[in-house]
Amino acid sequence: MAGKHAATPNKGKKVAVIVIIAVLAAALIGGGIFFFVSMNGKNDKEKKASVQVTTVETTAQTQARQQSQTKETGASAKASQGSAQDQTQAQQSAEDPGNQSTTAAADIVVPTQEGVKVSYFNATFIPNGEAQDAETGNPVSLREALGAGYSEGTITFNDDGTFTDSLTAAGEMTGKYVVQDEKITATYSDDRNMEIKVTSWNDGTPAQFSVNYGGCIVFFG
Repeated sequence: MAGKHAATPNKGKKVAVIVIIAVLAAALIGGGIFFFVSMNGKNDKEKKASVQVTTVETTAQTQARQQSQTKETGASAKASQGSAQDQTQAQQSAEDPGNQSTTAAADIVVPTQEGVKVSYFNATFIPNGEAQDAETGNPVSLREALGAGYSEGTITFNDDGTFTDSLTAAGEMTGKYVVQDEKITATYSDDRNMEIKVTSWNDGTPAQFSVNYGGCIVFFG
């Protein structure tokens, strides 16, 4: 009987130890689960935050790129418009020699005789094929006098007091002129005087005249 009563306390201690171990194990398992859930939640928040930041940055970059493209498109459109206007003006000048002459000759002052009536006329002239050396009077060819492009050259006098001469060695030149006492006084846009001599008139328009081009006299009419 004494042996039976002595074994009972040992069983109670074993049960208590088992219970304590079970409680500790349960606590450890619960803590692990809580830590795992917490870490997963934290990682999800960080991922969401990263996605939002990336989205904002991408949106900002897209807007900046669109604004840059809009500015470049506007600048290109303005440049194209300016280029088109320049081309239109150049084309208008080429198509309208009178307008070009007026613009280039705007500031030219032609010497005039005081008290003598000033008049103008409107006509275009081409060389009649005759030319001579201004010093010797010997005949020369138009090619020698005017160059290879003489066949397409003309002199045009406008009734607004401007003229265009495409027979010069420098190419097409513009200027202003006046008619006084049946004499033509003409000045090019580079301030050179045209050496012109009229020998006959027809109703206020020269019928025959000559121009000295660099020592060669070319005849018209």
